[in-house]
Amino acid sequence: MSWSDIALYTAILVEREHEIRHDFRRSFSRKEQKKMERRGAFMGCFVVAFTICTVFKPEFGAVSGFRSQNVDDEHKRNKRIPTIIPSLHPKIRCSAIAFSTGGYAGNHFHDFTDLLIPLYLTSHQFDKKVIFLVSDKRSWWTSKYRAILENLSKYKIIYIDDENHLQVLCFRRMTVGLRAHKELGIDSSEPPHYSMTDFRRFLRRTYSLDREFVNITIHNRPKLLIVSRRKTRHLTNEGEVADVARGLGFEVVVQEMGWQVSQVAKFVNGFDVMVGVHGAGLTNMVFLPENGVVIQMVPIGLDMLGKYYFRVPAKDMKLRYLEYKVSLNESSLMGKYGEDSEVYRDPVGVRKKGWHGFRSVYLDNQDVNVDLGRFKETLMKALELVRS
Repeated sequence: MSWSDIALYTAILVEREHEIRHDFRRSFSRKEQKKMERRGAFMGCFVVAFTICTVFKPEFGAVSGFRSQNVDDEHKRNKRIPTIIPSLHPKIRCSAIAFSTGGYAGNHFHDFTDLLIPLYLTSHQFDKKVIFLVSDKRSWWTSKYRAILENLSKYKIIYIDDENHLQVLCFRRMTVGLRAHKELGIDSSEPPHYSMTDFRRFLRRTYSLDREFVNITIHNRPKLLIVSRRKTRHLTNEGEVADVARGLGFEVVVQEMGWQVSQVAKFVNGFDVMVGVHGAGLTNMVFLPENGVVIQMVPIGLDMLGKYYFRVPAKDMKLRYLEYKVSLNESSLMGKYGEDSEVYRDPVGVRKKGWHGFRSVYLDNQDVNVDLGRFKETLMKALELVRS
């Protein structure tokens, strides 16, 4: 247990005690209330001091002012002992939200589904009058999404793991953890009744994106983006796919997504159709204009992930969705295993045996080489949609 944990715990105790005392004292006269306030202040200090001495002190050993003569030297050497007790900061006149940037943060899909969309759901109602208390500090992450964070809070982030931060902070309201509904999506029927349309509108304002809707006429060539992947689930004939799309009348760009979110957002917003093999790069469909088309190539074994990660979210974002299911002949898994292998017959059974094994086979060691004639039919459907 760290001092930041003590600070949060104590702040919640003090705040809750204040609320209960306020409701209770209204039934007494003003004179009696003043007496109660003096007694309450004394008791409040006593409770805090007692809690530190009996609950938190054993976690840290001796604390300055409460030194124990029975702590052995080895324990003192192996335990970092604070030399001061955190100071009490006056109650801050706004709310706070505590959350972690640990876990899968850093993967573009998980950045949005695990953190950014839940953070929007939890904090947008405060109209930027909220402080973010962040654990598992990752400075590069907050730097990457600075524009979004600054559009949700007007205050500087407080990193609660910082051992130099020895203050008890008292807030009007504290929310611990983030509200989340579903993968890369929002359920508008649940409080606070936002939608993915609201979130995408927020992103357009944040990154100053020009295009809200797809508006293609017969005189315009629709723009198609092929999201390139280099490490895993690589589309090995992406150049040939691009040539087929150009032959149908698309203006085509093949591009791997970069790290600068503001640049990626503006870049993607300029396209009408996005094509890609299942993977984090497709998350950037959040920046497509409304009525844009998303084509997901779903490799062998990834039907369920493809459905919940991108098919359902695309429709919630008011995008048109097309799916291209990769056949065994188009997958690099062909020939790696016996003809009757469970890898081909029963991907769900492989998944039940453990995530790491499933991931190794279907996500980390599978590339795609699509049948150009078969995929051309999907591109023609996309062309019809953007021109309709």
